[in-house]
Amino acid sequence: MNLPSPTDPKTWPPFARLIAWGALASAALLLIGAGLSQLAAVASAQGGLLSALVAGWLLATLADAPIEALARRGMSRRRAVVLVWVLGAVPVLIIGGELIFALAQSLTTVVAGEPPTSAQIAGLIERPAALLQSVGLKIDLLPVAIEVINLIRSTAELVQENLAGIAAGAVAALGPVILALGLGVILSANPGYLDILTTFAPASSGASLHRSRQVLESILARFIGRHILMGLIYGVAVGLAASLAGADAVLAGTLGGLVMAIPSIGQGPALLPPLLLVLLSAGPATLLSIALIVVGWLLCMTLLAPRLLNGVLRLSGATVFVAGAVGGLVAGIPGAIFALPLVAAVAAIRRPPAPAVVKRRASARR
Repeated sequence: MNLPSPTDPKTWPPFARLIAWGALASAALLLIGAGLSQLAAVASAQGGLLSALVAGWLLATLADAPIEALARRGMSRRRAVVLVWVLGAVPVLIIGGELIFALAQSLTTVVAGEPPTSAQIAGLIERPAALLQSVGLKIDLLPVAIEVINLIRSTAELVQENLAGIAAGAVAALGPVILALGLGVILSANPGYLDILTTFAPASSGASLHRSRQVLESILARFIGRHILMGLIYGVAVGLAASLAGADAVLAGTLGGLVMAIPSIGQGPALLPPLLLVLLSAGPATLLSIALIVVGWLLCMTLLAPRLLNGVLRLSGATVFVAGAVGGLVAGIPGAIFALPLVAAVAAIRRPPAPAVVKRRASARR
């Protein structure tokens, strides 16, 4: 009886070869799954460190454009780095301090004071109820206002009871924040440090990797930077409009601007924070303030957003929708936000470099 050689798969029967290939494929899938689970475990354990590294790289990418502009005007790179980072940090510190002070003051007022009576709550909502009645809406806001105030008081008491834990969490979060800021400053002052990544790639793909990183950084800087600019413009506008009704201009502008600056998903909901603050303030110019906020939001959506964001990604509407949906399903809100610049970077990398295109067109015309 002639048996096939076990060391020569070509002599095996087709059924035996099929079983062998199936076993090899199953083993490969198991090994890949085990490797991915280990990578996921490492990424989960080092999530703070990885987030800090990515945040530092993004901050350096955002700061690169103004630093390069100042360097082209004759300023030394180190002075340009210091100037850009200081000018970027001062508004953040001022706004953060204002928000922390407002939160602490509000907690003290809400928790330390006596619970408001129904008559006092009715007086608070008298102006919003009159505004609704002026447009034909008769809604009893008193039960809703009582529930909201009770919820605010209970939340404020819970926060005040857990201030120690919140402070400990904030201190623990300072480590990654400081690491991200330090890494951002270092990369801004020494952009060549990232070129060390090319040493881990084959020599033939070093130039391609360098170009891919430059394309990705350029798209991310334009994508995030223009959203921040749009949020800044919108925040200043709605803050000024909210101040007419007696609302906190800094709080309204900060909340509205932060929501507007969220890529992909923030432009629609950005109307709500300043609008709610104005309605709660119920000042004499509430209607005018609401009208100005709505007009500013419409102008931002219809004029400012297209002017700032058109041409940043160079993707079709269908591609933007699919990339955002898939990114959201895979990684939630961060995935929906960063999927768009990543897909745009891949599409830009696959395009030939601009000089090569120009040369081919010139030779074709000849």
